[in-house]
Amino acid sequence: MPMPKNTPAVFDEILADYRHGTIDADAVRKRIADAIKADPALQKFKDEHLAWTDYDDTVEWL
Repeated sequence: MPMPKNTPAVFDEILADYRHGTIDADAVRKRIADAIKADPALQKFKDEHLAWTDYDDTVEWL
């Protein structure tokens, strides 16, 4: 699902790093949380478009 054209630059940077494999899912969550801590207005965009980052999709193989 493509991101909206009005995606805040900070989120674009985080997602670009993730797509390029330079950060993992945990780092995405941490950087998003840090961005929201610095600018609480970003929370609304995150809730509307980045809620999927709240889910941990890792699998532990037995």
